[in-house]
Amino acid sequence: MSEIERESMEVDVLFVGAGPANLACAYHLKKQVDAYNEEAQKNGKPALEEPAILIIEKAAAVGDHQLSGAVINPRAIRELMPDFEEQGFPTEHVADDSQFMAFFRNFHVKSPIVPPMFQKNGYHVASLSNVVKWMAEKCEELGIEIYPGFAGDEILTEGDRVVGVRTGDMGVDHEGKPKSNFQPGMDIMAKCVVLGEGVRGSLTKQLLDRFDLHGDNPQTYETGIKEIWRIKPEKHKPGRVIHGSLFPEFLNELNGMWLYDMKDNLVSFGFVTPLDAENPNHDPHLEAQRFKTTKFMQDLLEGGELVRYGAKCVPSGGLYAQPKLYCNGALLLGDGASMLNIMKLAGVHTAMKSGMLAAETLVDALAKDDFTTTTLGGYTERFRNSWAYEEHMEARNFTGSAQLHQLFFLMNVPLLIPTKGRGLVDKLSTQPGHANMKRLSELPEKDRKPHPVEFDGKITFSKEHLVQFSGTQHEVDQPSHLVVADTDVCATACLEEYGNPCENFCPAAVYEMVDDPGSPNGKKLFIHHENCVHCKTCDIADPYQVITWTPPEGGEGPNYEKM
Repeated sequence: MSEIERESMEVDVLFVGAGPANLACAYHLKKQVDAYNEEAQKNGKPALEEPAILIIEKAAAVGDHQLSGAVINPRAIRELMPDFEEQGFPTEHVADDSQFMAFFRNFHVKSPIVPPMFQKNGYHVASLSNVVKWMAEKCEELGIEIYPGFAGDEILTEGDRVVGVRTGDMGVDHEGKPKSNFQPGMDIMAKCVVLGEGVRGSLTKQLLDRFDLHGDNPQTYETGIKEIWRIKPEKHKPGRVIHGSLFPEFLNELNGMWLYDMKDNLVSFGFVTPLDAENPNHDPHLEAQRFKTTKFMQDLLEGGELVRYGAKCVPSGGLYAQPKLYCNGALLLGDGASMLNIMKLAGVHTAMKSGMLAAETLVDALAKDDFTTTTLGGYTERFRNSWAYEEHMEARNFTGSAQLHQLFFLMNVPLLIPTKGRGLVDKLSTQPGHANMKRLSELPEKDRKPHPVEFDGKITFSKEHLVQFSGTQHEVDQPSHLVVADTDVCATACLEEYGNPCENFCPAAVYEMVDDPGSPNGKKLFIHHENCVHCKTCDIADPYQVITWTPPEGGEGPNYEKM
């Protein structure tokens, strides 16, 4: 396969991923080049040549892989496009009833005061999938090309410089051999590669390791489970946005939920849990299903219909886990650049803002024909002088507080806003979530096995059932895109020490230990890669770090349309 002849093409700026960060960047870049040339014409200076801009997206259609609790702060989109509402931004409702609740099994307590981070009045409720579809249309109206169905497979470098991206081969069987429909990936060469792949992007991982761009703290993550329900009309309340936590579990382990009303009697429910649990039996899917057994959720969903299901990890490390945002020939945006504000559980607006700041830096690079760190470093300076940086400063010790101790978290977080993010102690350190996982032998006897849960099939469901509502599709006869470096570890050390936590933490029932008399301990790992919803939990939470998520054939994966 390494001797295959590959087609190549050249562009000025290549964007990998058609999410809000990259689309905002491409749109703003085109507008800023036009503004630069208009000013140059007035002053009799040379104009910039129209840059060749290309966006590649691994999903079959733009928006298919976009999953988010989209209650969007409009600050960034208003800066990007002041008349965004007149241009048809797909707002479903504008929030006017922000609520914060403490949930218990049989009752809930509504806080009389909504904490500042959860005050969402004036925010736009929308489907992120629809938002990026709309943004892609706006980019295409400006002449920007977008190629869906093309997954970036490898960063191309020359010395200390990124020079392009190789897209993945298509038409390869499960043994890695070309099939009759084989199509080799192409090499797309660029003066600058902009990575906006979302959380734990495969090319972003390559870039961080290749050029040692990691932040001061290791990145931490949470898994979000999201469901869309159609509820009875009398229970539907447009403009409502609820955030809250489940007690008493919250006193031992951080958790959070959101719920907001969309159009057509739909509600979006989400539940997030950090991937730093001590117990290997921790299961984000189960936590979300258990939350739905609270009286509040039972009452809300009774008589309703499940419409869609999905899962996605979000970066929670914030400012201190932020990688270096640039290297020679490349920029990092959005979730891959740790732009999500975990304290506000919001990242669409900061992702867009990162794109706009990067676009302004790219105009400098085009004007100077210099795509080295000398010019691209201006991106970091712009970020540090932006409202996005100020927002991150206020949240910089949020995850560090949680990892230090839950009681400390409860004391320290209320102090973050008045102290501009310092709290009681500044620059709290974190460790990778998987490093917190304890061996079964270190746990009390009662916690060494998963606690059984019965699903009622009406409000709570098994993973196997829910995957059907994700719209995910993968060709079975291809190499698994979930690569396990040493499967013997699964049947030996991992089975004995941790009880194979991949069977628990994966929210799509991808990993299964099956009977095999010829394997150690009579078990071997079977990977149902066709179930994968691209959440990246396995790549993050595996205690041995032997699982690597790679992109499957272009166009495959979940379909999160309207989520």
